[in-house]
Amino acid sequence: MKKCMKSLIAAVCLVCLSASWIFAKEIVIATAEEIEGTDIQQIEWENVVHRLLVESPIRYNADMSATVPGYASSWSLSDDSSLLSFTIGKGMKFSNGDPVTADAVKASFDRYLKISPYAADLSALENLTVEGDTVTMHWKASPIPALLSLETAYGGLTNAAAAAKVSAEAFNRKAVTYGPMMVDEWVQGSHITLVPNPNFKTFDPGVQNKGPMKVDKVTVRFIADDFTRVSEIQAGSVDIVFNVPLENIDELKADDNIQLFSYLQPGCTMFYMNPEAPMLQDIRVRRALQRGIDKSILITVLNGNAQVRDAIFSRSMLGYSKAAEDMLAKKYGYDFKAACDLLDQAGWKDTNKDGYRDKDGKTLELTAMIGIDYPISKKTAPVVQALYKKLGVKVNLREYEGKYIKQAVRDKKYDLGARRYVWADGDMLTYLFHTESENYSYPDIDAIIEKGRAETDPKKRAEIYGQAQDLVLDKGLAIPLVSSVNYVAVRKNIKSFVLAVEGTPIMNDVVKE
Repeated sequence: MKKCMKSLIAAVCLVCLSASWIFAKEIVIATAEEIEGTDIQQIEWENVVHRLLVESPIRYNADMSATVPGYASSWSLSDDSSLLSFTIGKGMKFSNGDPVTADAVKASFDRYLKISPYAADLSALENLTVEGDTVTMHWKASPIPALLSLETAYGGLTNAAAAAKVSAEAFNRKAVTYGPMMVDEWVQGSHITLVPNPNFKTFDPGVQNKGPMKVDKVTVRFIADDFTRVSEIQAGSVDIVFNVPLENIDELKADDNIQLFSYLQPGCTMFYMNPEAPMLQDIRVRRALQRGIDKSILITVLNGNAQVRDAIFSRSMLGYSKAAEDMLAKKYGYDFKAACDLLDQAGWKDTNKDGYRDKDGKTLELTAMIGIDYPISKKTAPVVQALYKKLGVKVNLREYEGKYIKQAVRDKKYDLGARRYVWADGDMLTYLFHTESENYSYPDIDAIIEKGRAETDPKKRAEIYGQAQDLVLDKGLAIPLVSSVNYVAVRKNIKSFVLAVEGTPIMNDVVKE
């Protein structure tokens, strides 16, 4: 009898173990770019990994129509906008088990101000104080531009005490954070594995699951090759794919096992122009380049998965104004005759009849730096080259990594530099055209950007940012091209995946069937 009972118990245990294995849930995500690190306060760009590792004190809801609590159980802004207060919820713990307290939140923000490349987002912050469970930010100017930073992964909570015990490099490899997931293993060049933080909870009213994700782990694979990412999700070895290549959209739409989510790029793909470059010192040449591209052709090349952009902002951004973009389109949009007239006035004419304009024995020739990691730029660059040839401008295309182009722009060692930015607030102008950016330095541009940062009224702020874009384009500093329509592919057995209007994945309620 005892022997039979032992056999029965063993069988039951085996069944339980098998069931545990069968029902263990792993979600596999593929993204094109590998992360710079896991510490949101050290890195310059974020992706889905960081959205899972950190929770912000407040959040935007999916359509960006309202601000809701995140790890703060409640928050308030004083009538004069000088005080922004967060009440910290009870029972929360960092991924290493340390309690999340108001003091720990203050320490996280203090560290952000010291080391983050985006510390300027909180430049109007005078100081932080703690009283009980409440952290209060005291502002010397409006906190409005800072709200988006607080609501994104960059405002996420990091354990500053844990960071102080190890090197910056070691902490960036396995940051101690507060979020629905935590780092298990990062194999550089391959993947990162995340597991649930058992002590996580959010106060976001827009999600049903207020605790850690309902999966055993999330593996994010770094797959640079477009074909491979698509093949993996079609085969079922990947559940979610970010950076879906445009040429595969129709194919994936036809796949009964896959659903597609889309959003408009909050920002644009554009060219910087260098006013100090020999061929571009004449403002008339730069304005001709702005007006010489029929951007509707770029949309055709992109299979309709983009919008023409004559402003630097897109409609998925806070601070966007349709009236401003309409005005900018009239002043700087496509007008081939106007572009030709401007080049004629600048003395550039095709005197030797080779199809390119020349002056004083020199051809009007430029080099355009194209980011190999900017898919839209790579796809549209040959078309831009052909359109400029029609205008009589010779453009040579050279491919580089995006980081190299950014530095070349700062060093003023370029003619045209491709840039793609993604940020859902007009304060991005600070990092594009303010002196702080190191890209350009014009006191009048600085002043109007700073005026926009300080304005609390959304309508007035949009008007000011419209004026700022006008000033930037009037000086011939940039050529806005397109805003892409971006896609995320999700297998249909993944339920409750939500994509916010500006592209943020909301995965609190995600389950795998």
